Amino acid sequence: ENMEILEYLTITLFAIWCVSEIVISLISGINKSRVPSTGADRFSFFIVWLSTIPPILFAYLIQKHSIFSNGFGSFSTLFPFLGYLGCLFIALGVTIRLMAVAALKQQFTTKVSIIERHKIVETGIYKTIRHPAYLGYLASLLGIGLVLGNWVGLTALVVLPLAGILYRIHVEESVLLGYFGSAYQEYANRTKRLLPGIW
Repeated sequence: ENMEILEYLTITLFAIWCVSEIVISLISGINKSRVPSTGADRFSFFIVWLSTIPPILFAYLIQKHSIFSNGFGSFSTLFPFLGYLGCLFIALGVTIRLMAVAALKQQFTTKVSIIERHKIVETGIYKTIRHPAYLGYLASLLGIGLVLGNWVGLTALVVLPLAGILYRIHVEESVLLGYFGSAYQEYANRTKRLLPGIW
C-alpha cells in the first residue's frame, strides 16, 4: 500500500514538474515579446536541456531493466523512505524555481538576455543566492533520481545537469558582470551562487 501511494505521488509530482517547466517557458516567451532584449546565451539553454533530458531517460530505463531494478545500483531496500524524500525534493525544487521566476518578473527569460532597463534583483530569495531558479531545478532532478531508486541513475541525474548548470551560471555571470560592472560584483560578494552560506 505504501508503495502504491508513493507511485501515485511520484507520477503526480513529475507531472507537476513538467507542467511547471512548460509554464516557465511560456512566461519567458511572453516576457521576450513584451520587452526588447539582447541575447548572450552562448548555447547555454540548449546545453542545460541536453544535460537533463538524456539522464532522465537513462535513469528511467535502467530502473525498468531487471539488472538494475533489484540488482546493481538499486537502493530498493531504503524504500519507501528515499522515495518520499525524493518527492519532497521535487516539490521543494518546483516551489523554489517558481519563487525565483516570480521575483524576476518581466526580467525572467529562459535564455541569457539583457533586457531594456535591466536591474539587479535583490529581493526575496535573491537576497541570499544569485541563482535560485537553478537550485530549484537541480533539487527537482535530485528528487527524480531518488524516486527512481538506483544509484547509477541518481548519479547521472545529479552530475550531468550540474555540469550544464555550472556552464550556464558562468555564461550568465559573465554577461551580468559585463553589463553592471562593480554593482554586480558587489552583489556577488555578499551572496552565494546556489547554496546559502556555502557556495
